[in-house]
Amino acid sequence: MILPCSVQGKELVIALGNFEPLFSSPDKPALFKDLIDGVYSYLPDTQVKYRYMLSNARLVHELNALTVDGAANIFSPNDIKGCLSQPIFEFSDVAISLKSQQLVINKVDDLRGKSVVSYQGAKTLLGSDYKAAVESGHYYKEVSQPEEQAKLLLTGMVDVSIGDKYIFLNSLKNWSKGKHDPNQIIIHTIFPPVATSMGFNEQAFCDEFDQGLKKFKESGRYREVYKRYLKDLGYDG
Repeated sequence: MILPCSVQGKELVIALGNFEPLFSSPDKPALFKDLIDGVYSYLPDTQVKYRYMLSNARLVHELNALTVDGAANIFSPNDIKGCLSQPIFEFSDVAISLKSQQLVINKVDDLRGKSVVSYQGAKTLLGSDYKAAVESGHYYKEVSQPEEQAKLLLTGMVDVSIGDKYIFLNSLKNWSKGKHDPNQIIIHTIFPPVATSMGFNEQAFCDEFDQGLKKFKESGRYREVYKRYLKDLGYDG
């Protein structure tokens, strides 16, 4: 397939989010940025510049205002005026407990009776079964800073932390400064995975990105990015 001239040799400006380590400032590694870079390594005629550390709402706003050509981590085509790529960013909320507690958590209902900390808005986002389960416990708290979740779990103040595993492990690393081994936790996969996309303001950019993404996945390098970040965060699980 020959791409339009408007795509060939194009310099694109792409907006990135602000949740470490999925996104980060320019001087730090970021999982989702590495995925985008991996795709564009198969598209040498396109040069990419980034805008860093935008909120989810700001990503959508900038894309719709045409101040950027693309934006990462877009959930729904209804949010934007342009197009979505094939899904590229995979993540899911998980339940995290200490191995020493030997908790059995195979489903959301297993959170009943346990003390739980999560991120702000979790009771709304994770559905009625989750809301009912955590409200049956003797303690539930939603916090704005991920490092507080790591602190509460590792100091034994709560039984379970709910959230993205990469964000938790990064928060644990930042908070403990190496004093706590990430492998003393267990990650319980009790929520369905989520996949989001790149949003672009031109269909040609979506088509180009999807071609590169297909090659990136076929190479095996896509999955290696996720594995490398778990290793870099010290988790062997």
